[in-house]
Parts: sequence; structure tokens; C-alpha cells
Amino acid sequence: MDTPDQSSAILSAYIAIFRALQGATLADWLDLDCSLAQLKALFVIARAEPVAIGRVAETLQIGLPTASHLVDRLVQDGLVVRVSDPADRRRALASLTAEGAQRGARVREGSAVRLHSWIDQLDDEQRAALACGLQALARVAQPDLSGPAEAQREG
Repeated sequence: MDTPDQSSAILSAYIAIFRALQGATLADWLDLDCSLAQLKALFVIARAEPVAIGRVAETLQIGLPTASHLVDRLVQDGLVVRVSDPADRRRALASLTAEGAQRGARVREGSAVRLHSWIDQLDDEQRAALACGLQALARVAQPDLSGPAEAQREG
């Protein structure tokens, strides 16, 4: 049975791991050289590309002109490409360029490599327990993980 102490211990461990991963990938994050608003737009585009500029605005809860400006800046930086929607030429879509995808992948992969090295240091029993717990948590989180991306693709 779960106790508040177990939940607190799990959350504390998660925070410690998250902070360690942040430190390990700081250089990759800084290499993105984006404002926070641009980084948010980049995440929205990466999550559901190609994505309408209007959907970027809606997701970030900003105006269409502001979203358009953010995407234009990412285009200038070579991270995003902007094209007309073939189904509706009045609508613009944004997708990551190879460089944008590579920079995002470098951040994600850096975390994965570090996490993999830590997991390799666990014994078989610890790895099995971790796998069991994380798989259970992933099942519970799945509705939250799939919801926003599907909604973004519809727009």
C-alpha cells in the first residue's frame, strides 16, 4: 500500500534525477540559443509537425501575429521551415528543419545516454524493479501523453 512517505520518496528521487539530467545536458540546451518563447514554439512544432501557425498561437495562448513572428525567427535561425498548407493555401504550416530536429535530438539523446549509463550501474533486481514501476507509471500517464499531440494535429 502506498503511503505519503513512499510518494514523497518517489517524487524526491524523480526531482534528483531530473536535476542531474539538466546539469548533464546544459551545454546542449544553451546551444539552442533561443528565447523562452521561441523554445516553447519549437517544442509545439516538434510535438505535432507539421503544425499550423494558428495552432502554435492557440497552444501557447498568444496572438496569431506573435506566433507568426516566433516562427519567422525560428525560420531565420534555420530551425524551422514554413510552407503553405496544400489543403488551404491561406494557412501556413511549420515543420522542423534537419538542423532543428538535430538540435532537439541532441538534447533528448544526451539525456538518454546519461540515463542509460546510470541504469547500467544497477544490478539485475534493481533494473527489474525500476522497469516494473516505470512501465506502470507510463500506463497511467499514457492518456496525458497522447492527448495534446492529437489535439494539435487536428488543427
